[in-house]
Amino acid sequence: MSRQLKKLAKKDRLIEAAYELFLEQGSDNVSIQEIADRAGIAKGTFYLYFHDREELKSCIIAQKSNALFRSAISALHQTQIYDFEDQIIFIIDYIIEVLATQQDFLRLITKNLSLGVFNQRLAEVLEVQPDIADMLTAAAEKSGLRLKNPRILLFMIIELTSSTCFSCILDHEPVELAVYKPYLFDVIRQMIRAGTDDSSANLLL
Repeated sequence: MSRQLKKLAKKDRLIEAAYELFLEQGSDNVSIQEIADRAGIAKGTFYLYFHDREELKSCIIAQKSNALFRSAISALHQTQIYDFEDQIIFIIDYIIEVLATQQDFLRLITKNLSLGVFNQRLAEVLEVQPDIADMLTAAAEKSGLRLKNPRILLFMIIELTSSTCFSCILDHEPVELAVYKPYLFDVIRQMIRAGTDDSSANLLL
């Protein structure tokens, strides 16, 4: 194995070890030593890859969030949904349902789902390509859909979804998730229409 591949393997081991420990104990209760021990790596080696525990946590959120969005888009490709609004609703609903079944991960991201999509620096560190926002923007442009600002629109939708569903899923407040989702989807549709110059256009991802 080349030196570069060995470095990547160690980084991956640190990320996976930390992810497991964060889910088991909560990110605030895990030390760097514990992460290094779980990964089978010397503590000093940790600092060759990450400045501190919080940077590692941010990288985990970025990696897992990107994987979640890619899974949602892959699932969308298996459908016959062509309307832009319906596609966005499908993706958001898919993500919500995953988070509802993975509540430990939801607690880890603590309303910061957008970090994994929009933090370009972390995406570069993790070599996560292509960027999710860029994928959706490119698809919109290819379809001829005229969005006023695709990245801001997507950011707003993700922020709204993650911040409000956090309470519904974990605390059932202000209502149960099933009751809340129709209201959320109505607002998302309104946001899309407000951010679209031609709301009649369709998008095929």
